[in-house]
Amino acid sequence: MIKWSEDLSVGIDTIDDQHKELFSRINDLVRAIKEHVCKYKIGDVINFLEDYVKTHFEEEERYMLRFKYPKYDFHRGQHEYFKRELSTLKPELLKLEGGKNPGSYELSVSVNQLVVDWILEHVSKVDKDLGKFLKTKV
Repeated sequence: MIKWSEDLSVGIDTIDDQHKELFSRINDLVRAIKEHVCKYKIGDVINFLEDYVKTHFEEEERYMLRFKYPKYDFHRGQHEYFKRELSTLKPELLKLEGGKNPGSYELSVSVNQLVVDWILEHVSKVDKDLGKFLKTKV
């Protein structure tokens, strides 16, 4: 399980709340993997992630532009990378659903790994850096 802690806060409630929701959803997926029911949850998780990246990344990017964040291009590039990686997983889900099969364990593990890696590298480092900058501006 991945635990939210205040040291991950960027200092903007909406962004922090979105991060907390991401942690909650990925923890739900981890539980489903452990309980061997992940194939029934993975579609919901992928759909959540698609909505999440649109809403959450736009929110962060608005703050970066508003306050002229000097690392905007790098940070936005990280967002684009995650969106590309996520988009490679959706066809697998659609292929399974097209055959009226639920998701798969393998797809669940791939999504979990993508998001856990993202949290470890992006949220805890790149977003934390953004948070330090924003705390000087708001």
